[in-house]
Amino acid sequence: MKSSPEQFRDSLRESFLELLWRQWRTLGVASHGADAALAIDLEALILATAATAGQDGRLWNATLRWLAHFREWVNGARLKRMAAPFTSPDELLKKPLIKVDAWRQACAVLDPDSPTRMERARNAKTGRDLQPPRLRKPPLLQLFLRGIFGVNARAELILFLLAEGEGNSNQIARETHYDQKNVYVLLERWAGAGFIDRKKRGKQNLYSLKPGSKAFLPAEIGNKFWSWEPFFLSFGRLFFAVHSEPWRNDAYLLSSLFRSIHHDLLTLAKAAGIVLPDPQLLPGEDLFAAMAGALARIPDSF
Repeated sequence: MKSSPEQFRDSLRESFLELLWRQWRTLGVASHGADAALAIDLEALILATAATAGQDGRLWNATLRWLAHFREWVNGARLKRMAAPFTSPDELLKKPLIKVDAWRQACAVLDPDSPTRMERARNAKTGRDLQPPRLRKPPLLQLFLRGIFGVNARAELILFLLAEGEGNSNQIARETHYDQKNVYVLLERWAGAGFIDRKKRGKQNLYSLKPGSKAFLPAEIGNKFWSWEPFFLSFGRLFFAVHSEPWRNDAYLLSSLFRSIHHDLLTLAKAAGIVLPDPQLLPGEDLFAAMAGALARIPDSF
């Protein structure tokens, strides 16, 4: 049966929101279902959840309660840097992916002096409704590292090196969302202290973890890490479009959006083991039905 924009909206909404619930569930929000499989990026998750706030009020309220109670785990400066493509008008959709009211709520609850934060913290229930993050869960590797190194660039630098093996300071700063100069200084200090290796390749210094340097990780924690920001940006665009005019009921406009971000979607689909159609072979809105079913399945793989 030919897919419709309405069917795509329902299936995408279900799969994407369930992905967000899985991650918050792993962080301690009470709900039924499985935990996340991959390491969570807390700041990216906050942005993705804020982008869906208008479609799942229960999830957004649970997120605000969690943030009020456990805000010490959030890197506020990193969150603000990562927020730019979500809170500024999107280059394709011409509107921010996160509505102003939702972003204000998030900022208020993360402000340590905000009456909103203090009120929510008092009202946040622990026990059945809200539990502290269990840092030894493999998907909470980021928080585990923050527990050791502090809520600063060090945790994300270790995450990058665990996942990618090696990188230069420019690449690491770009992908971890920190200032390049600060990243370089920190990497050089670590190299000088013998914590990481540094080798020259061309004009670049490449940094990597020394053999055996993973010994500080609990045995049950792996090093598999997913870069969530590009995932949430691509699916945030799709989620926004299927719930907004003029895209929501227009297969042709949705097909145009698919074409515009096909390269980004292709990367995510490959990671999920899903084959996307070639847009050059499907003119106009013929691309819609071929892409819609595949795209809605991608969040299920994460």
